[in-house]
Amino acid sequence: MPSSCRIAVVGGGLAGLAMANALKTFGIEAQVFEAAAALGEIGAAVNTSPQAVKALRAIGVGDAIAAVGHLSRGTYTRNLQTGEFLELNDRLKAAERYGAPYYTFHRADLIDALASGLDLRTVHLGHRLTGLKESGDRVALAFANGVEVEAEYVIGADGVRSVIRQALYGDDNPTYTGQMVWRALLNANDVPEEILEPMGHTQWVGPGCHFLAYYIRQRKFVNIVTQEDTDKWVEEGWSTRGDPNEMRQSFPNPEPRLAKLMSLVTECSKWGLFLRPLTDNWGRGRIQLIGDAAHAMLPNAGQGACQAFEDAYVLGRWLQTSRDPAEAFVNFRRVRIPRVHGVQRLSLSNARFKHARDAKEQKAAIAAGTGSVHGNADWVWSFDPVADWNKEPLVPGSYAA
Repeated sequence: MPSSCRIAVVGGGLAGLAMANALKTFGIEAQVFEAAAALGEIGAAVNTSPQAVKALRAIGVGDAIAAVGHLSRGTYTRNLQTGEFLELNDRLKAAERYGAPYYTFHRADLIDALASGLDLRTVHLGHRLTGLKESGDRVALAFANGVEVEAEYVIGADGVRSVIRQALYGDDNPTYTGQMVWRALLNANDVPEEILEPMGHTQWVGPGCHFLAYYIRQRKFVNIVTQEDTDKWVEEGWSTRGDPNEMRQSFPNPEPRLAKLMSLVTECSKWGLFLRPLTDNWGRGRIQLIGDAAHAMLPNAGQGACQAFEDAYVLGRWLQTSRDPAEAFVNFRRVRIPRVHGVQRLSLSNARFKHARDAKEQKAAIAAGTGSVHGNADWVWSFDPVADWNKEPLVPGSYAA
């Protein structure tokens, strides 16, 4: 166990492991400190759009993710109560257009793929950060197991409840959105294929709610994730156990395919969605935040993990090309903050379409090019983190600051 290191990455989840791979790719030594006793994350599925896949390829894990990712053909959107077709988002055509596929992953498989590229002797498990102290040319990290480590620079990838963020800025007082999420995982053999036809990835949208179901792990499982407006208080977090009957009651009068799918759920989890303010407080001096620690966002654009992967590649490049890591952190924030703020705003706007009150309203939004869940995200998917890592981002006016 090192008592000192040049760069400490705090957090061994998706963002932290991607960051460690990026640093390795660019010849930069780092140590990773993860709170859990084993690598892995709760939750069932992760979506990665083309620009994030480019970032993952560029940090050396392209083959590993291709081996475990499910190639998504696209999203087929229906009205939740009538089953009426509303929109098709063809991800195979998108893959041709953007030069990279759209994958869905079982989260554990993606964690394993990211870990496979690292020397696990540099990943220190069972290290829950309890505090830090900035002093001159070092940052002292204190862990719950009694270990203390001094690092020249720290990259905080410790998630939405970031200890590093709190140490730097105090509590950010997240606000409950009045929306909650249900999640479930089904054995694909138990799900009639016609439920998810024709794309294997179906979204149902209705008044005040939406419901997604799609294959992961090479069609071995069907991931279910929902979102609904509610007047009930629901705690933040991934692991609160839910009641399948309560979940079903949340979606009254579902069309037959959806009703059958919900009847198969025997276990589920739930959590509330909390909104954190868009902020430039991503780090200072020798400390840089990435991923959810910097920019937690609502799930409505499927970009939470994707933006963390962009962070990892872009920050790695800045560190590679800058003599002073603190200067690299400043430049990283300069190019990343406007883009990520735009993505956060997109996530907010997508919720309006998903929870529109009738099919006519949804169709009008699609026709206007303003309502589709991903149809207005061309600027997100078309970004090339490898070619444009150091450029000022292009963000449409409606999503810019």
